[in-house]
Amino acid sequence: VWFVGPEAFRMAAQALRQGPITPLRRLASARPGGLGYLRLSRPALWSGRTRSFSSTPGRTTLGAYLERCGANWGDAYDVEPVQEASNGRFTWRAEMPPERLGGLRAGDMLESPTFQLPGGCRGRFQLFPLGDSDSLAEGLCSLFLRADAPVLENFQVRLGRVTRDSGASEFCRLEEALADGFMEVSLELEQRPELPFEPPEVEQSLFIEELQRAEWQLFQASRLKKAAVVQPLSSPPFRFHHVLLGDMYLELLPGVPHPEHCVVMFRCRVPTMRLQVTLSVGTSFSKTITALGKSTMEEDLKSGSFLQVNLEAPGVLADDGSLTVHCKLDQVLAIPRSLQEMIPKLDERANWPKRI
Repeated sequence: VWFVGPEAFRMAAQALRQGPITPLRRLASARPGGLGYLRLSRPALWSGRTRSFSSTPGRTTLGAYLERCGANWGDAYDVEPVQEASNGRFTWRAEMPPERLGGLRAGDMLESPTFQLPGGCRGRFQLFPLGDSDSLAEGLCSLFLRADAPVLENFQVRLGRVTRDSGASEFCRLEEALADGFMEVSLELEQRPELPFEPPEVEQSLFIEELQRAEWQLFQASRLKKAAVVQPLSSPPFRFHHVLLGDMYLELLPGVPHPEHCVVMFRCRVPTMRLQVTLSVGTSFSKTITALGKSTMEEDLKSGSFLQVNLEAPGVLADDGSLTVHCKLDQVLAIPRSLQEMIPKLDERANWPKRI
């Protein structure tokens, strides 16, 4: 590993661009100083040609040239995992000795490994020891928490001695973040007592037509806007296309992404089955989705396989406060081979003469 300053990197890149097309020449087009250090795999540098190397630094042609340009030898830094405590606290430490800090520039980012967050999503820390591109002042650190779904609320992030309610380009001063050659980042989630779930009192009915259409009606659905706890409501089970395809049902999640909204999802329980269905509510909300067998709510929310409905939009709730969800089977895209072979046999037996 070589630590290369911007000017030395520029000189080395210029020399390498004039040579034959090799992995090194492609590497030479990288942004100067963008990584702070280069990890070069020696067997990959020479495109399969045999070279002998000395364990002493700088004994290769490239190593000697980089040293003449001002490069310094150093070891790569290990990326520590994010530690999770039982009190809802996640902590990550980045090793930051003076020589590593001296090789960084404004805009250089250090990123933690991903870690699992409540709600089924994943997160990671993004730390800019010398500030990101939006930071206007020198000597400030930038810190952000990235998640693949907006499921967190009431949390705090901490860098060194400074705590904030969210990430920021100008999070804290560099001296406030450093302690004993490390920068420690933490996320603290508010611990809430688990309340017993009391689902809203919603009566419902289900109507099926020719194994192709389902009409799910929820009476007094206006109460969903007042639900204190976000929990899904499920329709009675039904079956589309053929009875062998197993139970299917509709699921409604109130209060997502806003208190007056809800999302509607389609569920089927046969693994590897794919159905194309159209969900609609009223005249304003309709969407065609591909439903996957055994998919979870978190997977459907992430992939967009749901219908989002505004309960306050005109024509959504009837005069009596009821909500009607229509579901239509458009196409069977894939079913397990064993069921494909079994369906004709079952249909044939159903046509046998009945015992009198």
